[in-house]
Amino acid sequence: MIRVFLVDDHPVVRAGVRYILERSGEVQVVGEASSGEEALKKLADAEADVAVIDISLPDVDGIACARRLRELRPELRLLALSMHEEAEYAERFLAAGGSGYLPKSSIEVALLDAVRALARGEHYVPPELLYAILQHREAEPTPGPELLTERERAVVQGIAEGLTYRQIAKRLGISEKTVATYRERAATKLGLTSRASLTRWAVEHGLVDEN
Repeated sequence: MIRVFLVDDHPVVRAGVRYILERSGEVQVVGEASSGEEALKKLADAEADVAVIDISLPDVDGIACARRLRELRPELRLLALSMHEEAEYAERFLAAGGSGYLPKSSIEVALLDAVRALARGEHYVPPELLYAILQHREAEPTPGPELLTERERAVVQGIAEGLTYRQIAKRLGISEKTVATYRERAATKLGLTSRASLTRWAVEHGLVDEN
């Protein structure tokens, strides 16, 4: 059973999302919040796997909320629901620590698939929006190492060296789950998802030797 927490300031939207998810028999909604601050307080202890967050909240917006939740609960997967279908909003949410982005116009057909994907540890962005994001990123230079934290760089370096999560965890004195979290955060910031692309990036930016 996938445990989901809902964050939206409109009760009708929350009720609709709850209905779509729970009618599947695969999801249990374990809590709700109507604002960013309320979500931050409740999610500190809520046993949730995925938080579904509206981008436009009345106090702390969804992007700022995602950034703070990433620090508070790094293992929690964050899915944005938004009226905004522009690539810029999706990129900002993903860079803040989100794992998925879904326009509200696609809730009925794609919400359950998005939640399932995040629960499996994957990212989710609708194909047409992903294409727009990739077009935007292709027009910009690849970000440099300064975009990553020290731990994120160390994890990417380990991946580029061909180490397993267990070996990286032992090197850094952290858990394998934390290694996976740092890898995901680095991949999101860089717009690179595969091990091969992360390795190429690490070589290009001098984190490891090509040979």
